Amino acid sequence: MTTETSAGAILDATDLVKHYRLRGRWQAGGRPAPVVRAVDGVSLAIGRQTTFGLVGESGCGKTTLGRLLLRLEEPTAGQVSFDGRDWLSQRGERLRAARKDMQAIFQDPLGSLDPRRTVARAIGEALGAHGLFPAARERADRIAELLGLVGLPPDMARRYPGELSGGQRQRVTIARAIAVQPKFIVCDEAISALDVSVQAQVINLLSDLSESLGLSYLFISHSLAAVRHIADHVGVMYLGKLVEQAPADRIFAVPAHPYTRALLAAAPVPDPAAPAPGYLGGEAQSATSLPSGCRFRLRCPRAAAICAEQEPPLKPVADGHAVACHFPY
Repeated sequence: MTTETSAGAILDATDLVKHYRLRGRWQAGGRPAPVVRAVDGVSLAIGRQTTFGLVGESGCGKTTLGRLLLRLEEPTAGQVSFDGRDWLSQRGERLRAARKDMQAIFQDPLGSLDPRRTVARAIGEALGAHGLFPAARERADRIAELLGLVGLPPDMARRYPGELSGGQRQRVTIARAIAVQPKFIVCDEAISALDVSVQAQVINLLSDLSESLGLSYLFISHSLAAVRHIADHVGVMYLGKLVEQAPADRIFAVPAHPYTRALLAAAPVPDPAAPAPGYLGGEAQSATSLPSGCRFRLRCPRAAAICAEQEPPLKPVADGHAVACHFPY
């Protein structure tokens, strides 16, 4: 696997920030309401026809980052280039047309589909939104083709979401996402609501579609096993920041950040003879009251005085491998 550079990226985000002020602008005593630093200066590049896996504990900002890239929320600061365009400057009809190239697959397939509409209508609406296959016969043929691409029979088009299994529903949402021939898809916990056996099938399907359709993915997950299987490059996120980035094979073989090592140690191993998973002690700080210096230092076994005084920058430790730690490895 090779490291993707900005020059070969389909998506390039620089210093992306999203801060929220909690409800109510002021607290007792005239103090301003706390600010949630959900995403706090994230930079990443995703190459064409590659998968960037984004991992981290709940609340670290993974989903918020995905929503910023999709323009479902506007960033507080930062820049995003998508397919050679300034993505954040797109407005109105230009943004609507550009959205065709960037789609999403979310965690809950049942919640993503209208229970009152058939599979054919769910996929057909995506086509209609962009004026694709307007003739009824052509649209029906395209829907059947899409269902075949995701491993479903054509007669599934007449069914309603409630008549499908969880895996079948997620395949329908994938068919809807690829219907408009996008270049990039954000997969936000796209397998976490599925049975383990079905998860593997969906991951294999996504990998096959990436190869056959030339798709790029941001694959957001808390499952390291899933990320290991599908990702070319991995970013580890903690309290709004990326603390490590590397090619997938390297980050699993030589994790450099204590948090990454803790996540890997905590992952269950399918071997009865293997030692029990490690435990990541303590709890993450609130994104409204971050510690000084390194954000991980209160849970880090290697923390020293400098960790409280200086926030470590994300810097290279090897080719394509960067880590934000004063004491990597």
